[in-house]
Amino acid sequence: MTIAWPFTTAELTAALRRYLADASLRVLQISEEPIEVRHALGLIRGVGLDVVRADHEEHYSYILKEPQATRLGLAGAGRREVGLYRSLTSQLTLTVPELVASDSNGAWLILEPYPTEVPPEHWTADHYRQAVIDLARLHDRFWNLGEDLQAYAWLGRPLTGDFAVYVMAAAQAMEIIIERGAPTAITDSLRFATTLARLISEAEIVSRFLQSATHTLLHGDYWPGNISIDEDGRHVVYDWQMVSVGPGVMDLLVLINNSRMLLPPLPVEPAELVELYRREIAARTGKTWTQVEWEFLWDFSMMWRFVQEWLSLLAQPTQQPIHNYLLEQIWLEPLDRAVYRWMKYLQN
Repeated sequence: MTIAWPFTTAELTAALRRYLADASLRVLQISEEPIEVRHALGLIRGVGLDVVRADHEEHYSYILKEPQATRLGLAGAGRREVGLYRSLTSQLTLTVPELVASDSNGAWLILEPYPTEVPPEHWTADHYRQAVIDLARLHDRFWNLGEDLQAYAWLGRPLTGDFAVYVMAAAQAMEIIIERGAPTAITDSLRFATTLARLISEAEIVSRFLQSATHTLLHGDYWPGNISIDEDGRHVVYDWQMVSVGPGVMDLLVLINNSRMLLPPLPVEPAELVELYRREIAARTGKTWTQVEWEFLWDFSMMWRFVQEWLSLLAQPTQQPIHNYLLEQIWLEPLDRAVYRWMKYLQN
């Protein structure tokens, strides 16, 4: 069976010649190779390449990524990821895969593979602690550089330029959820459904508050499912489709809540990871928060993240079944308390 690839042999040959610094390289064969994929955004395939270099045949194995379609009105997810690999990797404090080749508009990317030695479900408390330290290091590198990052037009700006698109998508997702009657944790609860409707209608209040916080570079989907631990123990961070600008706490929230939802139970208390992040940021940037200030920031980040991403995820027809108990405990109950507490406070 002939496999359809998103690139031509000529495009791939030119890219490999640049990447491997060998103008004589010729591609003999392209084949699909098995690869384990976990919670991927977009289509992921393994690609085997047989090539000739200096009269010797060699075989290379890479990862082909075809990013998922983005919401109408947003910069393409693939364009964001390609932009990161082409423009910012030299400035990152994290280890990332090497970009071998890509479409200029981000329709596809070929990356060096970094197989993980520790599956996400086997992460220990120390793995989570290291992920938080790495995250604080990344945020410190771009701390308070929101204006400087404006130079990269491909970066996501969910709280400003992309705000209206996300809110519209959230409203449409809520309609789908109600019509479909699932997840029942939302549709069978008038209280939760009302809270979410209010959150969507007053999302501008949430955005305004978060815009006032210090901004940095965000990975956007930072959790064990997008991190490989190599044989040397390094954390290699993948999947930069949601790279954006915003308060660093949003990445920490994703790390903790996604892990609690998809990899329960955590081997470490979330409160410990929060405290570790706050200590690391204070030591690196001098920024500290009172407990009330932190609770305010955390709750508003949680509110926005649910509007920005989770409502749309829950509305997808292919969405894997969500455990209602976890959805209630990790998202809906805290959201209900936060919306009532903070919205009432801000309106007084």
